[in-house]
Amino acid sequence: MTAIRPASGAAVRAAVRNSNQPEPALAQHKWRTLGIATLVAALASTAQAQKPADEAAGGGGSKSSIEEITVTGSRIKRSNDFDPATPTTVVDANYLENLGITNVGGALTQMPSNISTFSPTTTGNSSFFAGSIIPNLRGLNPYFGSRTLALVDGKRFVPTNQGDGLDLNFIASVLIDHMDVVTGGASAAYGSGAVAGVTNFVMNRKLEGGKVEADYGETQHQDARDKHIGAAYGMSLLDGKSHLVLGIEWEDSGTASCLNRDWCRNGTGYYPISPGNYVLGSNLRSTQASTSGVFFNFNPTAATTLQSNAAGNALMPYNIGLQPYSAGSPFNNFPGGDGPSIYQHTNLTAPVKRDVVTGMFTVALTDKVNMKLDASWGQVKTINYTAAVTSNFISIAPDNAYVQQNPALAAAIAPVGPTFLDKLWDSQVNSQTNVETTVRRAVLSFDGQFGESSWTWDGYYEYGHTYRTQLVQDNLHLNEASLALDSVLVNGVPTCRSQAPGGSLPIGYTADPTLANGCVPLNPFGTAPISPAAKAYAFGNLVENLTYTQNVVALNTTGNLFDGMGFGAGPVSGAAGVEYRTEKGENIDNPGVPSNVASDYLIQYGASFSGKVKVTEGYVETNIPVFRNMPGADRLEFDAALRESRYDNQGLAGTDGTEAKHNMTTWKLTGIWDPVSWLRIRGSKSRDSRAANFRELYYEQLIGAGGLFGYCDPPTTQRQQPCNWTLRGNTALRPESSDTTTVGVVLTPKDLLPGFQFAADYFRINIKDAIQQANVQAVLTGCRAQNIAADCALLTPLVPGNYDKVTALTALASNGSGYLFKGIDFTTSYLVDMGSGRSLDVRLLATRMIDQLYQPIPGGPFVNVVGQTGTGNSFLADFQPTSKWVGNLTATFSQGPMSITGQVRYVSAGTMNYNGYPPGVALPVAPATGYNMATNSVPSYEVYNLTGSYRFSNMRSASLQLFGAVDNLFDKAPPVAPGVGGFGATNNFGGTNATFFDTLGRSFKLGVRMTF
Repeated sequence: MTAIRPASGAAVRAAVRNSNQPEPALAQHKWRTLGIATLVAALASTAQAQKPADEAAGGGGSKSSIEEITVTGSRIKRSNDFDPATPTTVVDANYLENLGITNVGGALTQMPSNISTFSPTTTGNSSFFAGSIIPNLRGLNPYFGSRTLALVDGKRFVPTNQGDGLDLNFIASVLIDHMDVVTGGASAAYGSGAVAGVTNFVMNRKLEGGKVEADYGETQHQDARDKHIGAAYGMSLLDGKSHLVLGIEWEDSGTASCLNRDWCRNGTGYYPISPGNYVLGSNLRSTQASTSGVFFNFNPTAATTLQSNAAGNALMPYNIGLQPYSAGSPFNNFPGGDGPSIYQHTNLTAPVKRDVVTGMFTVALTDKVNMKLDASWGQVKTINYTAAVTSNFISIAPDNAYVQQNPALAAAIAPVGPTFLDKLWDSQVNSQTNVETTVRRAVLSFDGQFGESSWTWDGYYEYGHTYRTQLVQDNLHLNEASLALDSVLVNGVPTCRSQAPGGSLPIGYTADPTLANGCVPLNPFGTAPISPAAKAYAFGNLVENLTYTQNVVALNTTGNLFDGMGFGAGPVSGAAGVEYRTEKGENIDNPGVPSNVASDYLIQYGASFSGKVKVTEGYVETNIPVFRNMPGADRLEFDAALRESRYDNQGLAGTDGTEAKHNMTTWKLTGIWDPVSWLRIRGSKSRDSRAANFRELYYEQLIGAGGLFGYCDPPTTQRQQPCNWTLRGNTALRPESSDTTTVGVVLTPKDLLPGFQFAADYFRINIKDAIQQANVQAVLTGCRAQNIAADCALLTPLVPGNYDKVTALTALASNGSGYLFKGIDFTTSYLVDMGSGRSLDVRLLATRMIDQLYQPIPGGPFVNVVGQTGTGNSFLADFQPTSKWVGNLTATFSQGPMSITGQVRYVSAGTMNYNGYPPGVALPVAPATGYNMATNSVPSYEVYNLTGSYRFSNMRSASLQLFGAVDNLFDKAPPVAPGVGGFGATNNFGGTNATFFDTLGRSFKLGVRMTF
C-alpha cells in the first residue's frame, strides 16, 4: 500500500536516519515520517506501506481496540502492520495540497490505473455525464455504469446517475483525510461493483480548529477559469465526549474554446477517400452545409454548388472543398470549402458549478459505545453550449412554399423529383445541454466493544437521495421537423403539405400520423428568426428527470478468534457482517409531453421507466498469521473472505413488471510472505461480481425510423432501410463475474539503501458474462448471419420469414461478452536527506498494460485494444483502451516552510484505432470490419508540471500558506489522435484524445490556505 503522509524536511531526515534502527522503533516511527511522499507515490497502486503502531501495540485495551483501523479491501481491523496483500494507494490531504488540487477527482484522474473517461475535460461536448468525475480503474467501466466501487468512510454512496457511478464532485475535498484506492477486486469485502477495484474516501472526523482555502486558476488563453473556496471547522463538545466537524465547498469553473488553440484551428482529422479508406487532413470542414442552407450536388467531381443567402431570397455560390468525395454523404467531412470548421463548437472542458455542505457529529454514549451522525448536501450544475442538430437531406419540392415566395431559389430546384438541402440551425436556435444534480445523504452509525474482549462491532443506516435533471434545449424533432419543412402555398400562405386541402403524408412515412396535427411550416432558407409557433412545433426541450433513493442497513463485527498458531505470529482474527439494501429509481422522460411527441427526436435520452432492487448480503473473513520473525519467514500470513448476496429485481411503471431473483457468491484469498525484512512477496486471488444497475435493468428507448440511427440495413448497405428501434433493459440480467489475480514483489532495503522502495505487481482481470447494453447490430447479425431464433424473434420482417427487410427491431441488454485485462504496475521511490534542513523525494510510477482483450460479440473471438490512444472507439463503448505505458516521475524539494514539486507525465506511442490497417491490406471479415488508414499511429507524449508553496507559521495561533501551480509548463500541444469508428471518422476534442493528452495548454493557479 502506498501511503502519502505530511512531513517536513526534518522529518524526512529523521526517517532516513532511523531506517537503520531496529524494530519496534522503526515500526512506530519510520512510516509516520516518510509521509513526505506527496505525489507519484500517491498514484502508485503497488507499493508497500505501514501505519504507525498504536500506543499499545497489542491493541487489547478498549480505547486501542475501538481506534483500530480497517484497511480498505478488508473488514478486519488491525492496530499495526496492516498493509494488505492487495495493491493499495493511500492519498492524504497533503497530496492534494502539494499539487494545488482542489477537487479530489483531480487526484484520481492522475493515477495511471485510472482511465479518466468521464471528467470535465472529456465531457465538454457531451450530453451524458457532463462535468462528472467518475472513477474508472483499468478502463473497465461500461459506458452507463461502473466496475469501480466508490465508498465514503467504507460505506456506499447513493449513485448520482442512472448507472451505479458516483460523481466525485460531491465529495468535499476540504474535509478529506485520505483516499484509499484498491486496484484489485474487493467484492467479497464490499459486494457488487468492486470488480476493477475500490476508491474509499475517508473524512477527517477529528479536525480541530478551522481551515480556509481559496484559489483561482485559468489557462494562458484566459479561459477555463476556475474559482474555488473551501472552509471547515471542527471542535470538541461535552468535555471532549463529542466532536463536531462542518465543511462547505464552492467551485465555479468555466469552459474553453477549442478554436482558441493553434492546434485546433488547423482542423486536423480523418476523412474518407473511398468507403473504408481514410486519410488525415487539415482544415476539415462540414461538407455541403451552412446555416442558410446548401443544395446538395451529388456529382463526385463537382467543386461548387449553391446555397441560400442569409435573407433566404437568393442563391449564392458554395465551395464544396476537396474532391472526389464519398457519394456526397452529409455525414463526412473534407478539407477546404465554405463549410464551418468541424471544431466550431468544440468545448475543451465542461463548465461546472458545485456546492457541497457536509457535517459530521461524533459522541461517546458510554465508555464503549459511540454514535456518529453524518449529513451532506451537494448540487452540481453543468451547461454545455453545443451545435444544434443538423437537418440532413431536407426534401425540397418544386412547389415548396418558400421557393414559390422567393423565385430566385427556383434555379437550384430540380424540375422533376426532390432536391435535397442540408441545414445547420446554429444561428437560429440556442442549443445547449443543461445537467443539474442534487444529492442528499445521511448516515446514522454506532460502534462499540463487547466487554473487555478484542471484539468490536459497528452498524449503520444510510439514506441517500439523488435528483438529476438533464435538458437538451432546442432539440430538433425527427418526424415533426420533416413535416414542417415540407410546405406548400395555400391562398398565398405557407402551409404544411400534410395540412393542406388534399394534402398527404410523405411517401414512405411510417411514424405516428397524429404528429401532423397542428403542423406549422418551417422555412429552411436563410437565417431569419424562426417564428415562435414554428419553433415550438419543430423543436422542443428534451427533458429527463431521475429520482433515485438508496437505503442501507448493515452490521459488522471483528476481533480475535484465538491466540494463533504460535511462532510469534499473533492471534487469528475474523470478521462477519450482514447488509440489507434497497434501491428505487424513477426516470421520467419529458414530463407532461405526449409519448408520441416525447419520442420524436433525432437525439433522445429514452422513455420513462422505473424499478427497484432489494439486496440481502452476508460475509465472513479471517486473517491467519503463520510465522513472524522466523528464519526464512520474517512474516507469513493469509486472509480469506466469502460473501453471499441475494438480488431481487422488480420492474415498475414503464416496464412490463417482470421480477427476477439472482444469487451472487464472491470470495477472496490473499497471502503475504516476507522471506527477510526487506523483501515481500504478495498475491491475491478473488472471484468478484457486478450486478446489473438501474439503467441496465429497466431502461427503455424508442427510436423512430430514419434520422441518425433508425435503420435496419443488411451489411452491404447503409441508411437505406428505415426501421423503428426499441432498446430495453432486462430484469433477468445475471450478475457478471470476474476472476482477479495479483502477484507482486516489494523491496525496502533500508540497511543497504535507506529511503529506497521498489514494487512491481502483476494483475489479471478476467470478466465473464459481462453485461452489455442493448445492441442493435448484434440482434441483426445474430438473426441474419447466425440464424439465432431468439434474435429473429426480436425482428419484425416486412415479409414474414424474410429478414432482409425489417420494419421494427427490439434489442435487450444481455449477458455474454468477456474481458481479459493484464498488466504490471511499477513503483520506485527514493527519499534523500540533503542536510541543512533540505530533502529531496524522487518517485517514479509506471504501468505496463500487456493486454486489453474483449469480445465484440458474445462467444466470438477476442480483440486486443491495448495501445489505442486515438479516439476511434465504438459508439458508447463499454471499455476504454489505454496506452501500453503510462508513467509519472515526480521530484519534491523541501526546505523548511518551502516546497517545490516538478512532475513529468508520460504516455507511450500508440495507435489511432485497433481496427486500423495500412493501405493495401485486405480488411478482415466481421465482427471487426476494420478500416484502411493512411496513418494509424500516435506519437508518445509527455507534459511537465510545476508547483510550489511557502508557509508562514509565526502568526500566533494561525498559519498561512501561499501556493502556485503551472500545469503543462512548456505549453505542449496534444498529438494528432482522432480515429475511425462505426459511424465513420471520429474527429473529437479538436482531433486528439482528451483522456490521455492535455488539451487546455499552459494553465496557472494561485491560492492561499489558512488554518486557525
